Amino acid sequence: MRVLAWLAFPLAATVLAMGWAAWRGRTRGPRRTGGAFASVEDFRRFTDALAAPGPRSTPAARTGLRGLVHKFRMAKVKTVGQGS
Repeated sequence: MRVLAWLAFPLAATVLAMGWAAWRGRTRGPRRTGGAFASVEDFRRFTDALAAPGPRSTPAARTGLRGLVHKFRMAKVKTVGQGS
């Protein structure tokens, strides 16, 4: 009788696991329709988005008086840093 009790625990765990998997795998809401052509169109849009130019990695150069002052200061820092 004790052997049957020990075999009942794995059996109950298996049944609970199967029930949980069935509950998690249920379909929710309407599925997408369109078949393969819809997924091909999605892939084309994805590749177009990857091919599009992204944002610049470096900021645009400053213009006007502030830009000139900034360039002057940067040139001064470079000359001071070179040991002269």
